[in-house]
Amino acid sequence: MLSTNKNSLPGLKEKRYQQKKDIIGFLYKMGELSKPEICRLTNMTTPTISRMIDELIEEGWVTDQGQGMSIGGKRPHIFSLNPDAAYIMGVDVGREHLKIAIFNLRKEIIGEIKIYRSVLEDEKTNEENLQYIQDKINQTLSELNISYKKIKVAGFAIPGLIDSDGNSFTYFVYEDTNIKKVLEKMLGIPVFIDNDSKVMALAEHTFGVAKGISDALCISVNECIGLGMILNSQPYTGYKGMAGEFGHIRISGLNGQCYCGKVGCLETVASGRAIVRNAREAIQKGTKTAIQTLAKDEEITLGMIIKAAKQDDIFAIDLLQKAGEKIGEGISTLIHLFNPQVLVIGGEMADSGDLIIAPIQQILNKYTLTRLKNQCEIKLSDLNSHSTIMGTLMLVMKNLYYDSESNFSLY
Repeated sequence: MLSTNKNSLPGLKEKRYQQKKDIIGFLYKMGELSKPEICRLTNMTTPTISRMIDELIEEGWVTDQGQGMSIGGKRPHIFSLNPDAAYIMGVDVGREHLKIAIFNLRKEIIGEIKIYRSVLEDEKTNEENLQYIQDKINQTLSELNISYKKIKVAGFAIPGLIDSDGNSFTYFVYEDTNIKKVLEKMLGIPVFIDNDSKVMALAEHTFGVAKGISDALCISVNECIGLGMILNSQPYTGYKGMAGEFGHIRISGLNGQCYCGKVGCLETVASGRAIVRNAREAIQKGTKTAIQTLAKDEEITLGMIIKAAKQDDIFAIDLLQKAGEKIGEGISTLIHLFNPQVLVIGGEMADSGDLIIAPIQQILNKYTLTRLKNQCEIKLSDLNSHSTIMGTLMLVMKNLYYDSESNFSLY
């Protein structure tokens, strides 16, 4: 169900609701806190905090973790959220895979991440795609033995152009409403939504190799290429939330038409789709490669090409090197514009390791100002293919308790 409408509560109950919401919010963000710490964070008195904590324990939201370390006096009691008081759902609607994860209030995945085939590009209607997602959500909850009533909020990562209002301009396009509103109506809970690359950046900044870095750029290379930006320790999304279309910057010397309708986009030569297309065309012309053995009678995938390259297949290595060089050209521009401390290569391409890092670094040595280049460390994501689904949790956290204007709460 949707979160409590504080405006519908009478005065005293509204005040208590807000006080409990604040306590739950700080416990969710910080994990474990003592009563003095909660008093300091919420500006509430000790008697008020004691009463609120007792009520939340009785309601099943908070647990007493016993006495903590002494800081010069009586050892304080430590409190945390009951991890199973409520759950958060994350959904990564990819072009190839649909991933669903359920998180408890300790930010832990319950069971496992469920991975299903995506039907996003099967030329189905919005209604058919949404029904498929709904069916897979129900299947996930059934397999994990979780009641739908325990799910309080959901985060969705969707590829393509998505603005800050929840309008999608690539998939799930609506004329009279938007995908955020449609999902909230379908699921009956608050839904937060963003582009998959921006969601990936949230994960890298919280769990991954960009953790704690104030200025980090995160490039996702899967079927397509995207960019998520963390600037001054905050996600940067631009005026209407659509910044980061790195795959559609123009690279000199390219004349191929992109699926977006423009000509010369980075996507046309360096995305997973482009690499697979180049491999398929070369094989049809007679090129011999280990990719054929790996594919057998199946469709060639980027994963197969990366695996062949790791087996020292020259043709596969050459495909990754050429893509890396073009990605490096684009990264050179990003470094000159943003002066990042860390640049993360994520998505499926991260599995290629030095096979993609080496050509990128070579191009940066050639085209990037040395002082700026030396200030930026290129890293491979260690979250790999699960970075986006982990980022859906951070998307929810960001909107629930990091956004002062948010009207939603777990409580």
